[in-house]
Amino acid sequence: MGVRVTSQGPGQSVMTCAHRYQEWSTNPDTPNLVFGQCYILGEDLHKSDAHRIWRRVICDDRKHIKDKPKNPDWFGYCQQGHSAAFAKDNTSLLFGGPGAYQWKGIVRMESLDNLEVSNEEPRETGDVDRLDRDLIPLLNNSYLGFSIDSGMALTKKGQLTIVSGAPRSGFSGEVAFLKRDPLAKRSLSVENILKGPGLASSFGYDIAVVDLNADGWDDLAVGAPEFFLKEGVVGGAVYIYINNRGRQWEKIEPVRLDGNKDSMFGLAVENIGDVNQDGYEDIAVGAPYDGVGRVYLYYGSSGGIHEKTAQIITAESYNIRRFGFSLTGKIDVDDNHYPDLAVGSLSDSIFVYRARPVVKIREDLRITPSTINMATEHCDKHKCTFTARACFTYTTQPPSYNPRLTVNYTFEADAETRKQRRTSRMQFLGQSQGVLELPGQGKEKCTETQLKLLGDIKDRLHSIPISVSVSLLNASKTKSKSPLPELTPVLSLYKQSTATSEVIFIDKGCGSDNICQSNLELQYRFCSRPKLQGQDVFTPLPSERGIPVISAGDEDIVLEVNVTNREGDDAHQSHLIIKLPDSLSYSSLYFNSISEVIVKCNPNDNGTLTDCELGNPFKRDAEVTFYVILSTSRISLSTTDVNVTLQLETTSVQKIQAREANAKVVFELQLQVFGLARPSQVSFGGAVKGESAMKSEDDIGTLVEYEFRIWNLGRPLKSFANASLNIYWPKENAVGKWLLYLVQIHSEGIQNSSCSPLKEISPVQHIKGSRDISRRRRDAHQEAFSSEDGFSFLSKKRKYKTLTCSDELKCVEIRCPLLGLDSTAVVFLRARLWNSTFLEDYSALNYLDIVLDATLSLTDSADNIGLRQTEKSGTQVRLTVFPERKAAIWAKVAWWVIFLSVMVGLLLLALLGFLLWKCKYPVAKKYHIVHKNTEERHPIRGDSSLGPTA
Repeated sequence: MGVRVTSQGPGQSVMTCAHRYQEWSTNPDTPNLVFGQCYILGEDLHKSDAHRIWRRVICDDRKHIKDKPKNPDWFGYCQQGHSAAFAKDNTSLLFGGPGAYQWKGIVRMESLDNLEVSNEEPRETGDVDRLDRDLIPLLNNSYLGFSIDSGMALTKKGQLTIVSGAPRSGFSGEVAFLKRDPLAKRSLSVENILKGPGLASSFGYDIAVVDLNADGWDDLAVGAPEFFLKEGVVGGAVYIYINNRGRQWEKIEPVRLDGNKDSMFGLAVENIGDVNQDGYEDIAVGAPYDGVGRVYLYYGSSGGIHEKTAQIITAESYNIRRFGFSLTGKIDVDDNHYPDLAVGSLSDSIFVYRARPVVKIREDLRITPSTINMATEHCDKHKCTFTARACFTYTTQPPSYNPRLTVNYTFEADAETRKQRRTSRMQFLGQSQGVLELPGQGKEKCTETQLKLLGDIKDRLHSIPISVSVSLLNASKTKSKSPLPELTPVLSLYKQSTATSEVIFIDKGCGSDNICQSNLELQYRFCSRPKLQGQDVFTPLPSERGIPVISAGDEDIVLEVNVTNREGDDAHQSHLIIKLPDSLSYSSLYFNSISEVIVKCNPNDNGTLTDCELGNPFKRDAEVTFYVILSTSRISLSTTDVNVTLQLETTSVQKIQAREANAKVVFELQLQVFGLARPSQVSFGGAVKGESAMKSEDDIGTLVEYEFRIWNLGRPLKSFANASLNIYWPKENAVGKWLLYLVQIHSEGIQNSSCSPLKEISPVQHIKGSRDISRRRRDAHQEAFSSEDGFSFLSKKRKYKTLTCSDELKCVEIRCPLLGLDSTAVVFLRARLWNSTFLEDYSALNYLDIVLDATLSLTDSADNIGLRQTEKSGTQVRLTVFPERKAAIWAKVAWWVIFLSVMVGLLLLALLGFLLWKCKYPVAKKYHIVHKNTEERHPIRGDSSLGPTA
């Protein structure tokens, strides 16, 4: 008894039900039948004189039960009264019997008046006369009638529509819209069915008809306490359907309110009336398994419902269980014109919560003066002051409620700027907060304070907001008719308790609409910074496929930036934000000192984020070019490219996309090679000797030694790359005869490693090495200078030829790895001139030059590592070869020619002496004879002539 208690309103009837009321059978073979029954009581909770009026039973007098008392599939487990309500037409009673028709369930409507004199026939789903379960379009075990409510504006204004929940219908739950069947006077027909989302969510466990948006059409709140999500954070839901003028309920997209995990949120849903007196009805939702139980209040609004909880009521301080299991509202127990709320539990307690009066305070704020022209007002030289005047009044319900309210007010200036941790543009000269007493409803009370504008402010585009907020301290006691203690009022939750006004900047360089629409544009390029005659010159970096290439050997690179504002309004607080990768850092800034725009860049601590101020404002048609110097000291071998983000910002109206400045990073090794031959001039002669007749190196020909010196002007190669010296060795002439015979290769300053191919070194195995190298080297050198070339100017026209690998020579590539090259290394090649070849093929020439090429290359290096190509990245070594013709030299020149030459020389010397005597020119005390550098005759490996040039 009491599973359901509902009131028709003050001074009217009360209904209570006992849905587990049973009819006991004395026959052990006959089950007890659970009919249920309800009682109608007067306002004093006494029964009426008419028995049929106060006791309503709809299931135990059916002929089907009398005819088949052992069959409970019809109405034996009817459980009338599990839900019951007074219909909103105030003339009918509504009952739910979820156990009828094998738990399909029924809804019954009867007249509230005496059934014998009423003109309204009882109606129910399935028809009272026909008792046809097929007229109910739900499956068995749906539990129709589990919850029930009604409205007069659900599908048509002025027409009663009954809504009933069937929480087990369709595996998730459904809600049926019922109306009087126009074709059958004792039947309720199904008009609409709302299908619940989510499997086994018990959609329709409880329902509430409520006008949330005060549009005159009834809305619907449906509880689904067993709704859940896979994430496990939701335990129950309430679906809010906002009426679309009675049309297409099944197409309405509901608003879902979620409860906490395992809370059974939505087990109870109640229309609690307009508890905050804002003109919109509100709802309460019970979550009895949320801890010891909680009740959530949600307020209606013009948009339907505020999805944020307005208030949460808990009972953790009481020793109870399942608080919020049942709810009832819309009853004012203390006569303060605010509906109150009663909350039931599964303990022995009911809690009544009285609604407190809600106060709405109106704030009016005025600033004098309200505008300022920074071009004419020099606030850095004198004070620019303003007066803020705020006035307050309040209203509440009912109009007769008229307490004296004490409020706390607070002025605030430029709040958004301070939220961004920037200095406020306004400063208070007077008090910014205080206390006022409002004498009554509609009676205004005012206060004012003084402020000043700071002189050096950056934001001159946006107005400066000044606001005043108010909070309620207390209210004076007023006389009340209720014996209950008086409640203090509260401020309206959704009424903004803040008023805002603004100080507006004028003459901001904007258009006629006073809106600054700038047109900032950005161009950029990467440059290097060589110095030309002591001046910085910015030269674009070389590029590959349009992408600039940065050499890691450069200490600095330059980012050239050009910003324009062509035909745009002034760009206030214009900035360029430069975001650098970790491999680059800001170093310095360079721009033309005569530029009208002064650029200032402020990097962060590690130099990867730089804020460059371009001007405040950056004027219409202004243009500036500046250079950001970037350090490359953090570039590592793993750096293959750099991406620099450039973002223009302004407080004027303009959407500016960020730009990406991309460049490729290449490590260019600074290697140089120099070469020479010792001696650089050699001769050939003697008799032709076959290869088989040669027993030692001396039999081959004159000794020649090549020396290649390599300098590394950058990082040691051992850390990240290997280089090799590539020598194009002139092995044979065009017809395949030996030319230079390679005897030995050795090196200094690098790790010991063999040059390749090895077969090219001493390829003829039976020839033995020479033991007396140094003596033969000197003899060969002296012989080279005893040739006829010393007197070739007296002989016939000279014949010569230059031999290179590109024309008449067959060359092989000798690759010598430079492993562990630090700063310098030397590679020596010892070879022999193949005397026989020169005698056979080149004896007719006065001399010939053999040109040997050598280059440097990298091996086993990353893609971003390469050699810096300069004129010293390779070398050519020239070897001059003369034939020996000693005997023929003197035979070709007659003795008288020699005598005549000597006499002419003496005559010229005498003439020169006479001229010097005539001119009285001082004669040097001593003439030094300049000898030919002996290093050509005696090679020294420490020869400084191989050093790198600046």
